[in-house]
Amino acid sequence: MKIATYLISLVLLVSNIKGYGQEEYRRDKSFTAAALQEDFAILRKALETTYPSLYRFTDSLNMSKYLDHQYTKLDKPMTETEFYKVIALTCASANDEHLIPNPSEGYEVYLKNAAHYFPFSLKIIDRRLYVRKTFQLEGPLPVGAEILSINGHSAEEILNILLPTIPSDGYLQTFNIRHLEDYCVTQNRNLFDLNYPIFLEDTTSFRIAFTHPVSRSEKKMVTVPAIDHESYKEFYWQRMAYKAPLEFKYLGRVAYLRISSFIQRHRDDFNQDFYALYDSIFHQLKENKTKSMVLDLRNNEGGDAAGEKLIRYLLTEPYVHYKYTEVKYSGYPAVADYLQGENDGFIADSVLFQTSSGKYRIKEKFYNGLFDQQEPMKNHFKGTVYVLANGATGSMASVVATFLKSHNRAIFIGEETGGAMEGNTSEAYVQLRLPNTKIRIEIPLVKKGNNVDFVKGRGVIPDYFITPDIEDISKGIDTELNFVLDLISIRKY
Repeated sequence: MKIATYLISLVLLVSNIKGYGQEEYRRDKSFTAAALQEDFAILRKALETTYPSLYRFTDSLNMSKYLDHQYTKLDKPMTETEFYKVIALTCASANDEHLIPNPSEGYEVYLKNAAHYFPFSLKIIDRRLYVRKTFQLEGPLPVGAEILSINGHSAEEILNILLPTIPSDGYLQTFNIRHLEDYCVTQNRNLFDLNYPIFLEDTTSFRIAFTHPVSRSEKKMVTVPAIDHESYKEFYWQRMAYKAPLEFKYLGRVAYLRISSFIQRHRDDFNQDFYALYDSIFHQLKENKTKSMVLDLRNNEGGDAAGEKLIRYLLTEPYVHYKYTEVKYSGYPAVADYLQGENDGFIADSVLFQTSSGKYRIKEKFYNGLFDQQEPMKNHFKGTVYVLANGATGSMASVVATFLKSHNRAIFIGEETGGAMEGNTSEAYVQLRLPNTKIRIEIPLVKKGNNVDFVKGRGVIPDYFITPDIEDISKGIDTELNFVLDLISIRKY
């Protein structure tokens, strides 16, 4: 989900692992209002002094009012999960997919002993919930069934509660929806599985109202038991089908390049050297005089500079990546005492300069030429590019889409991407650990501005909005890819 750090010298990495108590975790433990207020004040201080994009999508006056309002909720004791609701919604209010809250380590241990997991994966189409896969192959809910309610909560109520809990860039909605599904092969859970027990109910069974895919008019009811953590993990990885991140083949005369992530560990798992593969693939495209290529970036949550390299194979003209990169402070962050892990957040003065308005910007020399003109690769592709994208096309994958869009270099099919075109906030992450509840917040330190035209808070808008229906999905039919192949046959290039 993160873009790689180009400026290793930006942050001094030292061992700074904070110790924490090993007391037995109690999920029903209440924290005093004073303890909750202290934790929230530390988070607010981190957002205001350390995180550089608090006012990127919301002005300072309205954000301050919102933070004040959240603080007023902390007038009584709460459990960790009750308080986590406040923290998660506060983080989501910054509209940044890289500002990520997580429950405490203790809660993660609790999850390993919990039997509260939903035994189905979901597909969301037009704000309706459908069964994508089932834990029991011959279970009471078939694939394709529409879920009308869960334990009395309507599908619309569930979406209204859960969608605002998800941190996403700008004013995007597609990102939130896709993250309630199985959205990326490099993740180990989706946010429905994490947030339903916290924001709706932690339950051991689910009473589900649904319609059968064969007879939609008939409403049925069934109660199914929740599954335990071990079963859930097995079910999750079975339904995710973890496979190599890069696939290249020809579909007739059309080249098809699927990249499901730009993450190094994913490449390593399958011994894929993207740089060597790019060279081979684009040499082959040139040798074959290929006219059309489909680039499939669906459910690609980003990664590192391997995405940056791909841009140079796809653009036919020079480009400059960044307008600016900036941070909030120099030296140590004001919340350094509450950071957990190796990164203590130190930013050396030598890598920064201050603007006339007092902003700290990173010197261009630390970005491997991305403030300079980038030339297309020698074997860059000159044919027509068709990009398949969706709301889970985030971070570096959305950056690739952004530059293809801004240079009119591709035709986009699917739905709006999950990353804002103007740039993201990422790199040099620190992990804030609140001292009382032990809730953790992953905070990116570098705000970036892409050298492109954009609509504030929006991603790449597709040229063709294509949404598969549940019948096609249930049958394994790739609606978007079929549409593209038909389109290419009509256009003849």
